[in-house]
Amino acid sequence: MRTTAISPDGYRRPAIRYDSGIAMAEAAMPSRPAPSNVTDGRFYGDDGDMWSMLSALPVEANTAETAARVAAVFFCVSLIAEAVGSLSLDFKDDGGLRADFPLANTLAYEPNPLQTGAEFWAAMAFCAVLRGEAFAEPVAGPDGVEVWPLHPSRTVSDWGERSLVVHYQSDRAWRRLLPQQLFWFTGLADGGLRPLVPWKQAKGAIDFQLALEVGARAFFRNDRRPSGVLSTDSTLTDASAARLKEGVDRWRRGGTPVLEAGVKYQAVGISNVDAQLVELIKQRTLEMGRYWRIPRSIIGDDAGGNAASDEQDTRRFVNWALRPLTRRMEQAITVRMLPPDLRAQRVRAKFNLDSMLRGDAATQWKNAVLARTAGILSVNTIGTQWFGQPRIDAEWADDPRAPLNSNRAADTTTGGETAPQDKVQ
Repeated sequence: MRTTAISPDGYRRPAIRYDSGIAMAEAAMPSRPAPSNVTDGRFYGDDGDMWSMLSALPVEANTAETAARVAAVFFCVSLIAEAVGSLSLDFKDDGGLRADFPLANTLAYEPNPLQTGAEFWAAMAFCAVLRGEAFAEPVAGPDGVEVWPLHPSRTVSDWGERSLVVHYQSDRAWRRLLPQQLFWFTGLADGGLRPLVPWKQAKGAIDFQLALEVGARAFFRNDRRPSGVLSTDSTLTDASAARLKEGVDRWRRGGTPVLEAGVKYQAVGISNVDAQLVELIKQRTLEMGRYWRIPRSIIGDDAGGNAASDEQDTRRFVNWALRPLTRRMEQAITVRMLPPDLRAQRVRAKFNLDSMLRGDAATQWKNAVLARTAGILSVNTIGTQWFGQPRIDAEWADDPRAPLNSNRAADTTTGGETAPQDKVQ
């Protein structure tokens, strides 16, 4: 029996050409089918819907929103932002706490009618940690000053050599805002005024992480099967080709095909185990932690540690991730929000980081005793600021140098009796 050789082009499936807008089919398909990629991405069907959805997933971080979709990036940024939002904002002068002006309550508890202080400062910190800058606009409201954050995707900052102009797209039109009209703070910068953009600095690592996530998602959507091709040295009949196609369709739907006529399946990819996917994801997660200075025990490394090392990691997180940011925010509030008369009185903003540095409960009590014994803090300071206790209305409770024996039983001026102010009524 004489056979006719088929050229390589003959193995290709008929394509559709468009010539002057008219679709023309090519020559009829030869009897021998074209090689079939069993796991070509059209998971559970030939309609290509799944493939289209998968190909639409981002594999490159081109915007801050795309970068924040990476789990490690969102964890690092949101961790710092939520920590900032949990801190109390106080105002102090050389004499201690100051809360006798309306702006203190506004900035600490209700910057605007739709946000509390925790929500506002967490949102501003999130924007600054991810994008390198955060802007808000103080306006006059019916009850006083209101501070509204500017949406970052609608804000364009134009940093000049020694100038700044912000263009903001409101619901009506673009607005041009000058620095004296805004409240803002920035992140780290080099020799210029323009701050560095953290997510752009980490773009290479973020793109790698996105590629890992897309690859893992495709692997599991394909029922954990690597890509492969079917091949045979025999000539398939029409009936064999039809059964083979039916088996491929069954494979795509998650079934098990029966291969005949010497047809073999050959994988052309590697499994997640061989690719060390889990190890790569862990390594890239730690890499994200380096960009935002998150200790490895906090970001979730399997190595972990004991209580002492975890406490030291918390201190490192406060010292190297929170403190630099809150210091910028404190100075920005003091310089750009407080009026000149308050600044003349040396009033300044202060985020209270003490609650994150006191350690566990036993350490907190030990530090409280040491602070009181050394005459550094008063009873009222320790009770109200450290443990949330009500204030004691007595002079000795505000004096850090008051005797520790509060009932004054050995006070010779009273003949050894309990002091009148300490007697139980």
